[in-house]
Amino acid sequence: MRVAPYRVVCLGNVLVDVLVKPVDKLPPPGGLLSVKHVEMALGGCASNTSVALSRLGVPTALWGKVGKDHFSAFALEEVERSGVNISGIVEDPKVCTSATVVLVDSQARRSFLHSVAANDHIYRSDLNLSKLSAFSHLHIGGYFLFPKLDGPPMARILKDAQEKGLMTSLDTAWDLKNRWMRALKPCLPYLDYFMPSEREVKMLLGYSNPVKAAKAFLDLGVNCVVIKQGEKGSYLKRRDGLEIQIPAFKTKVVDTTGAGDCFCAGFIKGLSLKWNIVRCLKLGNAAGACAVSELGATKGIRSFKRVAPMMGIRIG
Repeated sequence: MRVAPYRVVCLGNVLVDVLVKPVDKLPPPGGLLSVKHVEMALGGCASNTSVALSRLGVPTALWGKVGKDHFSAFALEEVERSGVNISGIVEDPKVCTSATVVLVDSQARRSFLHSVAANDHIYRSDLNLSKLSAFSHLHIGGYFLFPKLDGPPMARILKDAQEKGLMTSLDTAWDLKNRWMRALKPCLPYLDYFMPSEREVKMLLGYSNPVKAAKAFLDLGVNCVVIKQGEKGSYLKRRDGLEIQIPAFKTKVVDTTGAGDCFCAGFIKGLSLKWNIVRCLKLGNAAGACAVSELGATKGIRSFKRVAPMMGIRIG
């Protein structure tokens, strides 16, 4: 019997990043400072993860909303060029496409100036949820950055996905409106994988100790907690008691933009291959390491053949 391919739909924020590097200080009002590099690139947690997944060989669709402007034309072209299905993206001429100015300092640390724009207008009615059954996995990217789906609306989407047999995962992003756990809590019982960063964990719970934090999220209904820890690697704890800490791969860090999004893609790629959870976590770390090796969120992710060797795996 032929097995259907593992297909992923990424739901969430789609935007354009304007990358500026290096920025170690800001000019005074009315002043001017020279920088070495300014570049427009695809951004957004959901779009980044969808592109990385597609490049890793996983059939992927992206659902979200953009305006009908120069930024949307650029974003949609970049996503589609990577092989992502964009038929689920709504183009709304009444709103502007979301954008972020990313200031990268000489130590590869990032600061952001963000316009939520179109992502502030994603409603359940924009999503063709009847098509969920065509997928194996629903990944929510950039939760908190499309607030019209906060709390119960997103919980219902996740519950519906699970009832249709999909695996579910969620990556949070920064909460500009400081809702944090109040907006997230209804979703937690319907998550197979919750994938926050260490910094986001601190905002959600008031502490970032991974063991203590994982227990708190598991108690709230999550099946498996995956905490992204940057240069320290990643930590996982599952409801059955399995606990894993995997160190990061060593690489030259150029820009950490999109590292967490690419980590999610690597981890989900491992799930699509039915790998054990340790290898999935290692592949997530490897994808994150590739992402930070170049300027921009996804430029460092080219193919599974390029990422797998970091783990000592030869492909083809």
